[in-house]
Amino acid sequence: MATFTLEIVQAVSDWQRGGDHNTKVKRGAALKKACAGLPSSFCTWDGPCYRQEAHKKDRVWQLLADNRLPETTAAWTTDLGIAKTFKGGVPPEGLRGVIFKLHPPAASVVVNLSALYTDADFHDACERHRGQIPYYGDGIGRYGDSQKEVVLEIASLDQASIHAYGGYSSSREDLAELYFGRVPSDDDLAAFDQLCVQANVGAGAWWLTETGTQAVLKRMEPHVARLRTQRQATTAAPAR
Repeated sequence: MATFTLEIVQAVSDWQRGGDHNTKVKRGAALKKACAGLPSSFCTWDGPCYRQEAHKKDRVWQLLADNRLPETTAAWTTDLGIAKTFKGGVPPEGLRGVIFKLHPPAASVVVNLSALYTDADFHDACERHRGQIPYYGDGIGRYGDSQKEVVLEIASLDQASIHAYGGYSSSREDLAELYFGRVPSDDDLAAFDQLCVQANVGAGAWWLTETGTQAVLKRMEPHVARLRTQRQATTAAPAR
């Protein structure tokens, strides 16, 4: 039986509150220290993990050109559906939504929060210590196991870990025009809406399938190769 101290409950609650990059680094270190002595059952996960990020164009190309995106201690989820809807789902236009997938190396698992939340002793400790933890309602009290979270310490991510890209389709009217081959009437739009319902698809935000994402990455390979050549030439150019 694990002993869940005030330090452990405090670290978990603080971590789940979130924060900016510097706060995340600080709280991640505190979480790792607090959970270091927990039984291995709380510090392992054998299945896939997912993480959604919103990238600007430079970060998209950094990942593809360098095949390496620096990472830190971060929250992942064991549930792909949660990753797809995290922070409202597909990021707003102007950002590229990406979902990463990996099977984490054993040494990378800081703590499996989802496993903690299935333990009755941890729940008892939360109730016992909650009055001593500032902003408990913004951390454990707000999130609990709703995010099926596993905290991982990963040095970097590569292109092979990209599971899905997200973005926005054309408008409903544009899609209907493509389908019917003419400017759609009101009746056309109604029929198009019914077809979308039957196929469970529609205009707006979407996540590509893993196969579709791999197809996009394949089409981007020539552009990535050209970018690498340009960057190498710039790096190798003598200073003036």
